[in-house]
Amino acid sequence: MPKILIAGGGSGGHVAPAIAAAESLSTLNFDCVLAHSNREIDSMMASQTPFNCITLPASPLSLKPSGFKDFCVGFRRTRKQVSKFIQDQSIDCVLATGGFVAAPSLCAAKSRSSNCSTVLLNLDNPPGKANRLAVRWADRILSTVQCNLKNASIIPPPLRQCVIAKKNTKKGYEHFGLDPHRMTLLVTGASQGASSLNKFIPALAKQYTTSFKGWQVLHIAGAGHSSAVTDYWSSIDIPCQVIGFEQNMGLAWAVADFAITRGGANTVAELAINAIPAVVLPYPYHRDDHQRTNALPLQ
Repeated sequence: MPKILIAGGGSGGHVAPAIAAAESLSTLNFDCVLAHSNREIDSMMASQTPFNCITLPASPLSLKPSGFKDFCVGFRRTRKQVSKFIQDQSIDCVLATGGFVAAPSLCAAKSRSSNCSTVLLNLDNPPGKANRLAVRWADRILSTVQCNLKNASIIPPPLRQCVIAKKNTKKGYEHFGLDPHRMTLLVTGASQGASSLNKFIPALAKQYTTSFKGWQVLHIAGAGHSSAVTDYWSSIDIPCQVIGFEQNMGLAWAVADFAITRGGANTVAELAINAIPAVVLPYPYHRDDHQRTNALPLQ
């Protein structure tokens, strides 16, 4: 049975496609292991899968002196750990799905002591810093969007089974404590949340409460933000359930009649496959084409 190490982490947006890839490859009799960063969201998502996991000590790239030092130390330690894992476990291929664990993992795979095949999966245009670094160690490049990575093959976005809406919506309403007789607005900024959405939507609802008549809100605030967002909604006369994070997004999409979301690659793909009408807000600190082209393969 071929063995694949799937490395992706730093945010849920990198762990989710790693899990999706593992789910698909395991049906083809590949033995998959997930490698992720030591951030809490990575560990939370990976631990709720049936796959074996390893945690890597990589750090994000920073141009600040202290941050760059952490990056270099983390890169070296991760490369060493992955290289040993490849040898000990006879890994045949390393697939990187982005984030700051990607580059050192692919680098380890191409070292003289390892020398196994490598694949880089890109989700954004323009590619992020991590993927622009990691590409130099990739034998093959896959991308879910048209991008400037040379010789990239375009593929559909990989999606976890748990993000696909189920036909039985009763379970979703019960899971979130929602009223099945009301329309449901889903607000989400993905795994880390979006501070702008977390503040703006409650403020909008407070000013235009009558426009929300007959509606209820399911607000996924991001890990660590649910308490503050609950406070935002507490003085507003609109039924609202606030949660920090939901791994089984299929339940959320099943009850959503409309969504207001941040325009991350995974979220856009989930909206498309579940056919949810939505207002998608691009991340404000990237060029416009970064978020716009995330949706291209889904049209």
